[in-house]
This record gives sequence, C-alpha cells and structure tokens, in this order.
Amino acid sequence: MTVEGSALSVLQLADIVLGCTAESMEEAIEFVGKRLVERGSVNEAYIDGMKQRETVMSTYLGNGVALPHGVLESKDHIIQTGITVAQYPDGVDWQQGTARIVVGLAAVGEDHVAVLSQLANVLQDEDLCELFATTDDATLIHTYLTASDEDEEDEE
Repeated sequence: MTVEGSALSVLQLADIVLGCTAESMEEAIEFVGKRLVERGSVNEAYIDGMKQRETVMSTYLGNGVALPHGVLESKDHIIQTGITVAQYPDGVDWQQGTARIVVGLAAVGEDHVAVLSQLANVLQDEDLCELFATTDDATLIHTYLTASDEDEEDEE
C-alpha cells in the first residue's frame, strides 16, 4: 500500500481510539503497536522496536503528542504503511512531556518521510493538539489528519 494524495490517507476512522488510559509510556506503546498488528501493518516483533526507539531517542514531539515508531532494525517487521491514533485525555508521562495523543506509525520506504512530514505540519498547531486531546469526535481527528495539502490551502 503506497501513500497517495494525503500522506495520511492510510488512516481509517477505525484506527482512532478516544478516551484511552495507560499507566505508562510502555503501556501506551503496546496499545498502538497492537492496533498496528491488528490492522495488518506490522507483525508483533515491531512493537519491541517501538519500545527500543524510546531508549535511543524519545518520540515525544511536544504539544502533548508522541509518535512512537520502530527503530531502523525493525523495518523488516513492517508489512504495509499504517497509522493508529490513541487519545489519552489524562495524559501519559513520556519522559520529555505528557502525551495526550499517541500516534503509532509504521511506514514502508519513502512513505515514512511523507507521513512524518504531514503529521508534523498538523501536530505543530498547539490549539489543534489540545482539541484532539479533548474531543469526543474521532471524525474530527480523522478529518484534520487526512486532509491533503490542497485542502489545507483551501482553508486559508
């Protein structure tokens, strides 16, 4: 599955889970990792790569957002590009900050750069991230994350 149009076109509404709770960063990574497994994007071993990434470099982006993904060595465990989003309204301690939105990512080849770029564009907006962390409407998150660059230009 290649990413076309919007880099996040692989994100389905069913990939967004609201109102999650987790006692730890590891538990949150397990959750989004298992969702990636369930959607057929990765095999189980990829989750270990996601956890290993945090020991090398935190995936906390700021604005209450973390983007766990596997280390380079775990790329062989990726079946197809996939994204899952978990909302943690009460937050999860993520070393450098508190994550309220956790985006699990597995990307094949060049999809990785395109997906990260589009996520960064959306998730740098502090007010939007606050909205994502508190909304009870998964469609709202899905709409913003899957908007193409052309859609964003039309809104300006």
